[in-house]
Amino acid sequence: MKDPNPNGANQYQLDPRQKLCWDNYINPKSETFGNATQSALKTGYTQAYADQITTTDWFVGRLWVLNSVNESEKVFKEILETNHKDLETGKVDSGVLRIKADIAKFLASTKGKDEGYSTRTETDLTSKGEKVSLNTDDLEAIKSFNEWHKKQTSQKKSDK
Repeated sequence: MKDPNPNGANQYQLDPRQKLCWDNYINPKSETFGNATQSALKTGYTQAYADQITTTDWFVGRLWVLNSVNESEKVFKEILETNHKDLETGKVDSGVLRIKADIAKFLASTKGKDEGYSTRTETDLTSKGEKVSLNTDDLEAIKSFNEWHKKQTSQKKSDK
């Protein structure tokens, strides 16, 4: 029997044809940009499937994500453009500034990740990426420390 899902597509990952269809649909440089039926036909789907592609779970899910991101960005922009001073007192509203800073960090770490902004940090202070091997003395020291730490932790729990 032929495998009905040879590419392993699921609710999180599109199969290659679905991805190509979606890319054609959302890419402004594509001849079928914004036209789901034509994007599906260009990808090789049948006319019957192309006619109803916007009702398929995978397509609806992608549209929802796309729309929710666009709506979120509108809200972020509105908040970022909000005056951060209290209109009555003229003083800076630290709450609004905190929200603006959080939004700016979020946008930079998600939308700006391709430009080098990220919250992910990788640090390698010792091995410079090379495999580190431990000798017997190092392993014994680690075991000894772990045993000491377990005793300290259990003693603190029993003292409570």
